[in-house]
Amino acid sequence: MEDIQNKVFSDFEPPATTDGSHLGVMHHVKETQKHYDMKFEQELLKVNQRLKSSKTKVSLQAKKGGIQLRATLPLKPNDTHKQGRDKKQYTISLGIPASFDGLKTAEEEAQELGKLIARQTFVWTDKYLGQQARKLNNITYNEFYNQFEKRYFETRKRTIKSENTFNTQLRNLRYYFGGTETITISSLREKIKIIDSSVNRISAISLANILCKMLNIEANFSDLKISYKPKKRNIPSDKQISSSISLFKNHYLRIPKMSLSYRENWRIYQTIYSLLAIYGLRPREVINNPNLDWLMSSENKHNTFKVHESNKTGYREVFPFVPEWIELFDLKNQESIEKLRVFSNSWETSNQLKDRVATIANNFRYAKVPFTPYDLRHACAIRAHLQGVPIKAAANNLGHSIQMHTKVYQQWFSLENTRKAFEQTFEEVNEIEALKDENTLLKKRIAELENKLARHSLHCII
Repeated sequence: MEDIQNKVFSDFEPPATTDGSHLGVMHHVKETQKHYDMKFEQELLKVNQRLKSSKTKVSLQAKKGGIQLRATLPLKPNDTHKQGRDKKQYTISLGIPASFDGLKTAEEEAQELGKLIARQTFVWTDKYLGQQARKLNNITYNEFYNQFEKRYFETRKRTIKSENTFNTQLRNLRYYFGGTETITISSLREKIKIIDSSVNRISAISLANILCKMLNIEANFSDLKISYKPKKRNIPSDKQISSSISLFKNHYLRIPKMSLSYRENWRIYQTIYSLLAIYGLRPREVINNPNLDWLMSSENKHNTFKVHESNKTGYREVFPFVPEWIELFDLKNQESIEKLRVFSNSWETSNQLKDRVATIANNFRYAKVPFTPYDLRHACAIRAHLQGVPIKAAANNLGHSIQMHTKVYQQWFSLENTRKAFEQTFEEVNEIEALKDENTLLKKRIAELENKLARHSLHCII
């Protein structure tokens, strides 16, 4: 079939998820599936046309995730025909998945069945009675794990984004659904029930749905969802962010017996820190094809950062949440930018990119930064809210939907807003009081000077 699987997505560009929400991901999944189904139907039509041209009295149909053979055959054992005939049209399931590889197998099976029909040697064996197909579904979790990559990319285009998702799903598959027992709905449900984290359970349910779809099993696990418990984050203040940026340099310069070139790596992580703090980027967006030429360009009048289209939510141009930090953090230091360029070009596979992202978080810990890389992103969201930036503008800048923006950050908005609003109010009150005190002192000093001047003038007259 001319390696049709490699050509399925050659003319398809997966849409950005628009955000990290379930709705955004499902939009991506549906568009991918829609393209796949269209290509599959086109190839199925071609196969049936070939079978018809070769006068093979068998056709193929796709239904419920599988491919079946249709043909007029002698009656099954113990079967009858309403009109007393000795033949009847049957749909035969051989357990062939509705994939492009499956189409190739189904075409071969159709030709084999066609030869039996033409020679009038067809008999109802276990194979055509569906016994073998039922056995094929008795697959264990560990067996499925070994087949997962092939099954997964039968219906998806291989990109950095899809490979990253696959690697996450593969890890979750081993973690949540490993074992030697046969995959069944009841065993899936039992494995999901022992997961007590709401986030992890949602991931497991999503993976279970993928697994069931691949195995043509009808299931619904929505009743197993548990309420989400917000993760507590240490959202840094602007003062903490400003004072912590020097920690990377301090850390690297303290490392004994290390080459000078290695010690200069503080520039990489300080620059990454600056980009996260100023633009609210995801760590991956800083090192996945960053447009550093644009960042440094004299044409970049608004100091925007361009996120590459291969990232989680696609391309976007990000305005700085805190423009004054660009100069304060020396963001556009040429030597530091070149160091970051080398670092961002040091990976080729999705696993290597994932390792680089982990390295960023590790360096935050090594340098004893009192918060995580993602906390800087959350700080930008809250800062925008406090500054009165419209929610849509803030959400667009962060690269997710309004729904995701309010859902994820609302948990911190209330308490954080109250705290910062009070702090800001107290600062303003204290500033006003200080000005009042200063004004009183100045008035008193002016009065003293006026009295002194008056006495001096009187003395001169006398």
